[in-house]
Amino acid sequence: MEHSDIITLLIAVIGTLGGASAWQYYQKKLEIKTNQEEKQRGEQHIYRDDLRERVAILESKLEDERSERDELMEKFTKLTEETAALRVEVQFLREERDKLQRLVNNMTNSQ
Repeated sequence: MEHSDIITLLIAVIGTLGGASAWQYYQKKLEIKTNQEEKQRGEQHIYRDDLRERVAILESKLEDERSERDELMEKFTKLTEETAALRVEVQFLREERDKLQRLVNNMTNSQ
């Protein structure tokens, strides 16, 4: 083989090996970049999922508070009604007491 054939062969081998090494380098670089992007996307999804979970918890608590408020309002309404009924009864009992007191006074005065 001639000297120029050997040089050509060496250049081809070096070019092939260099091309393969360059290809591996760029492939590895692209793989790392893709992994970083997936990691960032995953972190964004984690943040988003965390927010969704928090919103769901807050909605649940809000619904519980609403139902508790409705129950308390119902109890308050019943207590208000009972208070009004008791006021009427107290008024009636006072009137009866006054009548009975007048009767007792009339009976003691007449004796």
